[in-house]
Amino acid sequence: MAQERASTEDEPTADQAQTLDTIVVTGSRIRREAGFDGPAPMSTIDAAAITASGHTQITDVVNQLPGFAITQTGQTSNQYEVGNPGINALDLRGMGVQRTLTLVDSRRQVPSIPGTSGVDLSMIPSSLVERVEVITGGASALYGADAVNGVANFILKRDFDGLEANIRYGNSSRFDMPSTTADVLFGKNFADNRGNFTLFGFAERTSGEVSGQDRPWTAGGMPLYERANAGDRRVITEGNRNFYNSPNAQVVLGNCNSSNWMNCLYTFDANGQLRRPQLGPGGLVNLNPGALNTGNALLQQGRTDGGEYGAYYDNWMLSVPSDRQTVRSTVNFDFNEHARFFANLTYSQSQTQTRNRELAAYGSGYEESVPYDSPFITQDMIDANGGAFTDNISFARHFDNDFGLRRTDYERKLLQVVTGLEGDFELFSRNWNYSGYVSYGRSEERSRSLNAAALPRFYAGLNSTADANGNAVCNGSWVWSDVLNDWDWAAPMAGCVAINPFAQLTPEMVKWLSYDTDWSKTQMTQKVASAYASGGLFDLPGGEAQLVVGMEYRSESNNVGVSPQFNANHALFDPSLGYTATPLIGEYSVKEAFGEIHLPLISGAPGAERLSLDLAGRVSDYNLSGRTTTTKVGLEWAPIEDLTLRGTYGKAIRAPNIGEMFTAGVVSGAWLYDPCNDYSLANSTGNTQYTAANCAQIAPSDTATYWQWLDVIYSGNTELGPETAKTTTFGAVFRPRFINNLVISADYYKIDLRNVIAGLAPQTILQRCVDLASMDNQFCGLVTRNATGDLVDVSVQQLNLAQSLARGVDINATWFTQLPRGHRLSLDLNLGRNLERIDIADAANPDDVWNNLEIFGTPQWKGSLRTGLSHEKYSVYWTLRGYSKMRASEYATYETYERPWSGSMFYNDIYASYQLTPKVSVSAGMNNMFDRSPPRIPGAEAGGSNFNQGIAGTSSGLYDVIGRTFHLSLNFKL
Repeated sequence: MAQERASTEDEPTADQAQTLDTIVVTGSRIRREAGFDGPAPMSTIDAAAITASGHTQITDVVNQLPGFAITQTGQTSNQYEVGNPGINALDLRGMGVQRTLTLVDSRRQVPSIPGTSGVDLSMIPSSLVERVEVITGGASALYGADAVNGVANFILKRDFDGLEANIRYGNSSRFDMPSTTADVLFGKNFADNRGNFTLFGFAERTSGEVSGQDRPWTAGGMPLYERANAGDRRVITEGNRNFYNSPNAQVVLGNCNSSNWMNCLYTFDANGQLRRPQLGPGGLVNLNPGALNTGNALLQQGRTDGGEYGAYYDNWMLSVPSDRQTVRSTVNFDFNEHARFFANLTYSQSQTQTRNRELAAYGSGYEESVPYDSPFITQDMIDANGGAFTDNISFARHFDNDFGLRRTDYERKLLQVVTGLEGDFELFSRNWNYSGYVSYGRSEERSRSLNAAALPRFYAGLNSTADANGNAVCNGSWVWSDVLNDWDWAAPMAGCVAINPFAQLTPEMVKWLSYDTDWSKTQMTQKVASAYASGGLFDLPGGEAQLVVGMEYRSESNNVGVSPQFNANHALFDPSLGYTATPLIGEYSVKEAFGEIHLPLISGAPGAERLSLDLAGRVSDYNLSGRTTTTKVGLEWAPIEDLTLRGTYGKAIRAPNIGEMFTAGVVSGAWLYDPCNDYSLANSTGNTQYTAANCAQIAPSDTATYWQWLDVIYSGNTELGPETAKTTTFGAVFRPRFINNLVISADYYKIDLRNVIAGLAPQTILQRCVDLASMDNQFCGLVTRNATGDLVDVSVQQLNLAQSLARGVDINATWFTQLPRGHRLSLDLNLGRNLERIDIADAANPDDVWNNLEIFGTPQWKGSLRTGLSHEKYSVYWTLRGYSKMRASEYATYETYERPWSGSMFYNDIYASYQLTPKVSVSAGMNNMFDRSPPRIPGAEAGGSNFNQGIAGTSSGLYDVIGRTFHLSLNFKL
């Protein structure tokens, strides 16, 4: 895949190569001689490799390159709370989607992730892609902001004459994830072949829903690290099922303590009849039952190994249904060599859904409890308790069976129009060329939620009492008033229905709790005008010096809408839903001037077969962030014909985007835990040497409760400054003359990113507040605690974190040879070695280093090897891809953990095609042919991804959670 040639499937002969005078690649706007590498490393995925992968999502193909980390793909898109389900985006070096620039035909694509530069690649079918070029060094000076880590350029098919159609069917080996795909490419030359028109149509439907219950590695109880005593080595226990993962309420009744809590654990049948629970064969399986020092702790952390209790992933959707449609047309016309007109129009749309558990209680108490005088308390409960209740009753259960799952629908549309001119001309008797274009793009996203649950209504319904006639009704409650700075009595919500959690919910209760939202609409608009000219300046000993100069203007606006039910300024706003958001309108513009010069210093000299210097720079003037400058210097030296040494050094600037600065205030809630609770202090692997002392200083009054429902306040940060990065690459390309058709390259890279703009997850903010040497840090400023030290809410906003550093080596090799009878054997190797991947979250504390190397998502080694045997009638490819060992935390060592590492993981994919007639061919393939399951290491069992920079996911995507899949295709050409 990674090579300088566009395709090893159609390698030109030596005579043919003579005619390929120049080529333009992503790494430069200067036309290069054939075989010229350039100083920046570049990887190329050609059409043959894309086809052989069997993927219809181009993201799945590109993510196999070692330099890319898993972000959002088909296996990580179900979590609605992290946003953007169904979108496929790229993350080069694992440092954030917002730092990877995605181009289409070397031009900017309208973003699809609201407020960012993130491009949804699900809108680009893999069958439309001619090749993918990835450049990783000094790209920001060439292409502007968002290219800190590099550029992925998708070159689409054009200048096609004829008709080609493909029909594809795919499924899992368990036949629960069917997908059908069809595409048609039509092209026609006209005006004596001076013009060409192409039309491409694509449609795909994936109708299957795969849940955690549908795979053996997620259907059973999950693995956990545990230890019986504080000083013991942690071991892995299997089959763990939490007491709260039950369709029936779990309660603790009677006078028990940590030594005999199980004698006081009760549950109910669907009619509310009290009974003893049906545990798994191991009963209470916690290795340290003494840590369950309260009845609430038993409900929150107590576990068994079967019985009537469900598994953690039962309600997770490993794959969700989706539909995609794309239409693209292009027109090219050569007026003459000085003016060639081009235009293209792309329209794409997609529809997807997510499904999630919506309503559950985890035994935390507080609002999640039943009053001690509730009319739903039965005599059996009083008897089991040994007398009347004097405290509220905590309970734990989920409501999947009687309430159902929440469904969120997403509809997306994208329209982009690009038109421009390019051509050749002479300037001072030297050859020059130019290209200019204007682009208008608009992406739109609509979303709505169905069968959602309003937690404030749930809590209000739980707070029940009896009226004068003995009927259960909602009671008022004491609530904290910021105005009075004291507790105030609140009357029951209008229409409130008393909730009995000890029995199956009645239709009236479900109706009170559930709601649907109207559609919200978010729209992103992008306008671009760009032009450059390139040509010769003067002659040097190594050849002609060449220059590129250009200018670009770009404006982007984002109108982020919200559902009327959440908008406090809308007539349909309903505060009882517990979620408040306001629409956002943000925009920015930038004017840029850029230049690049190529200086071939020496050619054909002893010890310097080729020596050249490349310089590039870009000045950007943002209307919001001011003026920034990016630069790059590159050197290429070939001491002999077989060996080329290359290197680049660049300075990159990334200004904050719309979403980072202007995100409107959103107040929602999340189940979080206080890192200062007893269980976390004793068992969390992420605690530092400072955690215990800081928690002792906070001294929260409640250290027994684990899960807490807290307000999470999201807002933008207009005080953000730009990010700055220093990027370095150096390496070598080896083409030995004594081995025909072999190319080997190895490149070292280093990205030192300062003032990193990142939004951390709420739980991460809580943890980092107490993990640092001093609580006088930027994270504690985002955490609100009351007078007794207990948590109240968490604010989430983008921050300029101190530093993010990535270092590694990319190794690529390609080789082919011609065999007898027209056969051809080829090998393509892509291998990446991560050397360092750290985040320093607080500039005032340089010891606050978060080492992500070998943590799930950042393996030391990642790679793939593709072997192919091809003939004019048929082809067969085998791909071996894999990762080296990883673990959940840098603190997980063999000294403290029984089995901290996941071990290396390899997957095998096969693909074969056969030409039935000159016009018809068939192909088939199988991915993960041996049905490898994720490792049974806590944190890896459901996929193992660890998204850096606070980008959360479903813990899947790194390891395959679907299992073996296959596909069959039929191709027609006319």
